[in-house]
Amino acid sequence: PEAAAASSTLVAGFADMLLPSIMSGGIQSDMTRFIIAATSITQLIYLSEVGALLLGSKIPVNIKELFIIFIERTLITLPIISIIAHFIF
Repeated sequence: PEAAAASSTLVAGFADMLLPSIMSGGIQSDMTRFIIAATSITQLIYLSEVGALLLGSKIPVNIKELFIIFIERTLITLPIISIIAHFIF
């Protein structure tokens, strides 16, 4: 439910950690809010921990490649979070 409202919040997690939660303030569906919150948390963990380690390591990764990895990780975790949300709600 409310997929159109949730879609804009998924990529916004790259720009700011709290932006998806702020953007989803008007969403009424508990399932959609759960999916946005869980996805936001996984994005937060990736960018604050793994992303910083990748940029600080000797692995040749630039910002463009980091963004591509961010999108791939979001696309991998989103179906898993959606399945969990269907079990809960």
